[in-house]
Amino acid sequence: MNILVRALALCLALLPVAGATDDRWLDVPPADLATLGPDSFSDEELDLPFYLAHFHRLAGSVRAEGPDRGFIDLPVWRAVKDNQPYNARIMENILSLAYFYTTDRPWNVYRGSRPVRQRLEAALDFWCRLQNEDGRFSEYGPEQWNLAATAFATKFIGQALVLLAKGPPLDETLRQRVIDAQRKAVHVVLTDPQLYEHGLRFSNQYTNVWSGALALLRVRPDDELRLLLERRIRETHTAFQSPVGYFYEGHGPDWGYNFGTHQSNLHGAWHYTRGTALGEQFVEEERRWAEWLAYNALPEPDGSGFILNRGIETRQQRPFLEAIDTPLAEKALPLRAFTTTSEELRERRARQRQTLEDTWPHVEPLSVGEFWAFSPYTFLHRDHGEWHPTEAERSAARATLPVNRERFTHQRMDSRHPLVFTYIRRPSYYAAFNSGKHLTERQRYGLGLVWSAETGSLLQSQSGSAAAAWGTKGPGQEHVYEAGDVDASFRVAERALDPTPGVRDLPAGEVAATYSLGDAGVKTVRFLEREIVVEVRHDGPFVEHIPLLVGGRDELGHDEDQVMLTRYGKPVRITFDSPTQPEIVETDISVGNVRVRVVRVSATDRFVYRLIFDAATTADQAASLGVRQQP
Repeated sequence: MNILVRALALCLALLPVAGATDDRWLDVPPADLATLGPDSFSDEELDLPFYLAHFHRLAGSVRAEGPDRGFIDLPVWRAVKDNQPYNARIMENILSLAYFYTTDRPWNVYRGSRPVRQRLEAALDFWCRLQNEDGRFSEYGPEQWNLAATAFATKFIGQALVLLAKGPPLDETLRQRVIDAQRKAVHVVLTDPQLYEHGLRFSNQYTNVWSGALALLRVRPDDELRLLLERRIRETHTAFQSPVGYFYEGHGPDWGYNFGTHQSNLHGAWHYTRGTALGEQFVEEERRWAEWLAYNALPEPDGSGFILNRGIETRQQRPFLEAIDTPLAEKALPLRAFTTTSEELRERRARQRQTLEDTWPHVEPLSVGEFWAFSPYTFLHRDHGEWHPTEAERSAARATLPVNRERFTHQRMDSRHPLVFTYIRRPSYYAAFNSGKHLTERQRYGLGLVWSAETGSLLQSQSGSAAAAWGTKGPGQEHVYEAGDVDASFRVAERALDPTPGVRDLPAGEVAATYSLGDAGVKTVRFLEREIVVEVRHDGPFVEHIPLLVGGRDELGHDEDQVMLTRYGKPVRITFDSPTQPEIVETDISVGNVRVRVVRVSATDRFVYRLIFDAATTADQAASLGVRQQP
């Protein structure tokens, strides 16, 4: 009798459940890591024990009944306030459900699981019901259809469909409904003029559809859709990317989205188009972007990463880059300078494995309520391939970085808005000067970054900051003038130079940039052979802000005539043409291994200061400045 009962129970567990809304849902049991070990996971899977241990909570959160049956009701992807049934972005975690339901690995106790299938099918059904008739999805409110919710959906659901096409059984009628819904979403993104106009401003949102459409075409070939897709990809080759090199975000450059979503979108698209003309287009876009990055990401001498010219960022906050890992670096050679090497990857994974072995079966708790606690990105590119250069290949790429040239003046100007980025390399320093139309409240123009080969980055203007941006602040102003438009005129070797859209090296000679401080004055920054000279003319009192990057072992001191920062025994001085009383203000801003400390100088009518990079400074001079090692 017991054998008969067990056999009947097994048969019931294998019955399809799609559409059976009154079926009793079985509990999703937690995975018992104690029955496994770190050796159950390949080197590429060492991040997965955490997700395996917590997957039952994600799956168990799918609503089993009511009008929102199928909604993933656990705030582990996106903000807590946005974890609402109308928000299709929450349902991107359908990919997480599909990954565990389909993945054929010895450690995956959820492959073909009936309780997981019940919830996966309910979630897919709910996702289909969220869609507008024209194919769009909403994010911030009921029926508030937008590009992001729709295009992101295609990327994650597209990958889920690829997994499900070769996985355990799924209700076929439901799967075809999902494919139809995916096609509607892809089609509306590719054809709706308003969505395209929005994509011109926020290109990261639009280009999600590249891999979403390509995944759909892998599951269900469609000549009409393929032609639409290929035409749109070709049209956006320059429409979504500035001639300067960045992908448009808020009409300008943004490090966070260019490093994040854009790289994911190109990774997925490259997976499906490698070896084709479209694939070559994606490689060319990455190459142009990497060349832009090379002028704005400056290496730290300790090898920890790259300090960014962050004052120009339009949307997110990203002051520092450790590495970018994308398989396109195999073909887009300039990207190799910023990637993790194959040797570093082996060492990292060895450390990960050792940590797992030392702590097994313990994993970190699931941080419910945190934006990235259980992200579908974890599963998006696992079968899309990876590529890492050798140390020799990365070193060869780094040797070509602009900072390794001894001398140049280089300028890049956008064609959509008058944004001008000027880069000055002299034997003793490198500087980035940003100017043009102010696009978002986060941006800060003017002197954005100052670097030297011996010390690394010394000055970085902070985006979105009232206290730590480089610039001049008038009486009663919350922000520096450089938080607005900076319509700079340029002179090179005493001759006026008009910026033009595109990329070019400028003639040799002294560079000067001059711009107004509202109606109150004029500011000139001159880039000389061994120093940068800043002259401020302002009616009445003002305060100059100079945000320095100071490490824990650096020495920083000042008197009425100068401020001196010493790193690795190499001094850099900021001298004042007239006596003053500089104030050094601590901040809580960290950038890699350094912190931001702001030199503030009060002056009236006129003030001139110089950043001098190769001045000889004796120990007695340093002591007279009260130089001290930073805590």
